[in-house]
Amino acid sequence: MSISSRCSTISARAHRERRSRTWTSCFPPDGPGGLMDHDAPALPRDLVERWGITGSVLLADTRTSHVYRVQRQDAPPAIVKLLKPQGQHERPGMDFLAWRAGAGAVHLIDQEGDTCLLEDAGTTDLRTWRLEHGEAAANGVIAGVISLLQSASTASPPCGLLPLRRHFRALFQQAERQPVSELQQSLRWAAKTADELLNTQNAVRPLHGDLHHENIICGKARGWLAIDPQGLIGDPAYEAANIFGNPDGAFPDIIDPVRITSLAKLLAPAIGTSPEKIFGYAIAHAGLSLSWSLEDGRPLSEGSDGFERFAFLKLARKLTDEGTFSS
Repeated sequence: MSISSRCSTISARAHRERRSRTWTSCFPPDGPGGLMDHDAPALPRDLVERWGITGSVLLADTRTSHVYRVQRQDAPPAIVKLLKPQGQHERPGMDFLAWRAGAGAVHLIDQEGDTCLLEDAGTTDLRTWRLEHGEAAANGVIAGVISLLQSASTASPPCGLLPLRRHFRALFQQAERQPVSELQQSLRWAAKTADELLNTQNAVRPLHGDLHHENIICGKARGWLAIDPQGLIGDPAYEAANIFGNPDGAFPDIIDPVRITSLAKLLAPAIGTSPEKIFGYAIAHAGLSLSWSLEDGRPLSEGSDGFERFAFLKLARKLTDEGTFSS
């Protein structure tokens, strides 16, 4: 089955039927340069041979995956992402990359089950680049990447993408569970905003679904590219939502009303919608992100993601009451 036609669905059966495989290091224990991290799982022998891998370095060991930069025989360096059992929800992201075929995002070069070979986009993420070049320049990059991600595709949308309403399930649940408090009021307002937007979605299409500064990478000939998509399907206005709560470590900017309004006005044309709708999805996503923190039992202490999302919601409510985005 070709990559472009592969549809993955996340189900209990799919979780059970993971293909067994023989694992091996790319090299003998004392292989060239110690490139293989011996604490990480080795790459599958058949894929090492199939992809011509001659060396690898572990870049990341997250809750959901291991990520390697690999050297290849007679081919440019690439990235190998190997999903863990906890990372099955990332399979739709692979389908999204296949559908984009390199337009605005890294190429999915090949895939075998839970392991994919990806284009190496480079080593500079937008969060780091922003520190040197500034907010305005970084926002221009974001608008450009979003425009590319919104460009048309001749391929049919993948069948395994997560519908946007299901993506927001945690927000609707937490809005009902929380006791009466300012937190509950904020969550219910965000849930009401999300529900209204989800009931009036326009031009529904596949979405990256997790676009933020650390998921936009540069350093190679193709310029800025998106990585690590969630693989959602829904209103394209949601694509900009996560930008408002990022980058990490920029809390004063995140709660700056001038930044919020300028971001909405800048990113709306890239998507072909109104600043008001962009702002609405930013509110909805802040509530969703806060709900994830609550689900995971993470404290809302100062400096935490939950604390920052809660602060954004309170400011967004004030801007809404003031009619900042009223038509």
